[in-house]
Amino acid sequence: MKMLTAQAFQKAQAYLFEQGRELEQTLFAYHFAEGVREPVLATLAAYQNVDGGFGHALEPDLRTPASASVATQQGFNVFRAIDAPSTDVLVRRAVDYLLRTFDSVRNVWPIIPPEAEHAPHAPWWNYAESAQNFGGFLANPRAALVGHLHDYGDLVPADFLAQVTDAVVAQLEASSGKMEMHDLYCYVSLAETPNLPAGIKSKVQTKLLELVPQNVEMDPTRWAEYGLLPLGVVKAPDHFLASVIPQTVLAANLDFLIEQQQPDGAWAPTWNWAFVDEAAWQAAERDWKSHLTLANLLVLKAFERIE
Repeated sequence: MKMLTAQAFQKAQAYLFEQGRELEQTLFAYHFAEGVREPVLATLAAYQNVDGGFGHALEPDLRTPASASVATQQGFNVFRAIDAPSTDVLVRRAVDYLLRTFDSVRNVWPIIPPEAEHAPHAPWWNYAESAQNFGGFLANPRAALVGHLHDYGDLVPADFLAQVTDAVVAQLEASSGKMEMHDLYCYVSLAETPNLPAGIKSKVQTKLLELVPQNVEMDPTRWAEYGLLPLGVVKAPDHFLASVIPQTVLAANLDFLIEQQQPDGAWAPTWNWAFVDEAAWQAAERDWKSHLTLANLLVLKAFERIE
């Protein structure tokens, strides 16, 4: 069993504070030091627009300053990580944004806005083809956003929340076999929602226990490729999905994760769109390295793999 050495941990920390985003720096301090949420919220505020949505490359492959539901989802991920209260102004503005931008005809949130085309972006963030490329937004980002609205149910009209939740659960229960990995991520996020009603949580988790083993890459020889790795869904040993991933596979994936740390102390993305815009990709890559380094340190901490 491999461990992230104290020296390797210090190198990762040094990378974050020398080259990482301020957001990950404050989150690192929250998780590994004083546990104070205010600096995180103060930093996150720079990514929020006056309409309440998040943009400004919070999702690093989408460089537009305009608000996008996929970037707003990332903002809510931060809220959940630090247990931000519903009284916080950033939270209230973000909830209002979701309520205003919901497409009641299609029963979804469009994943990106038209303004995405006016700023550098990865080729998969093409606005004109977004509905086709992202399954009509029925899972991504809808399932995750519904979960986040349950995080702040006191700010959301009950009838709306019930209606959109029923639609998401029905969509999931109709699924079988292989699923697009980002759709699966969104359903897992929904299942992890602390305030999701028990009956709904049971339905969602039961279905994911069925689907996840069919979709996670169990073959270590393919882990260096872009795909859904075991630790992509099982973030801690007590995670509800840990029971459907063999413990030997999880242990091997943890070893692999430790091995993937780069000489500069960071973890790097396995994708690249420098062929579209090299300068923009360099900025996105730096942001992703910051995000991935913190995320991987948290997984290693949860599994007690840090010396």
